[in-house]
Amino acid sequence: MLYYVCGQAGFEKTVVSPDPKHPFNLGITFVAQQNGAPLSDVAVRLRRHGRVLMDFVAGGPRCLFSVPSASYRIEGTYHGEMKFEIVETGTFDTQIKW
Repeated sequence: MLYYVCGQAGFEKTVVSPDPKHPFNLGITFVAQQNGAPLSDVAVRLRRHGRVLMDFVAGGPRCLFSVPSASYRIEGTYHGEMKFEIVETGTFDTQIKW
């Protein structure tokens, strides 16, 4: 099963995965390049081997995922500009900046 949750910075201290057997194991934050301000309403796609596994609009600047251990491409589109990062499970400090 694949899960995600998005919210404000710091919310990860109070949220838990809906399945205790599969805790959140990947995290990303969306921020402005110039001042580091958090960005919400980013269109997100999570891909593995080119296949889209998740497609949603983030309700906050910080997203956590519960996914099988692997490498993933996380794409974010903000104001029409798409950027991405390749991340491994176990990584929680990745940022995508616009």
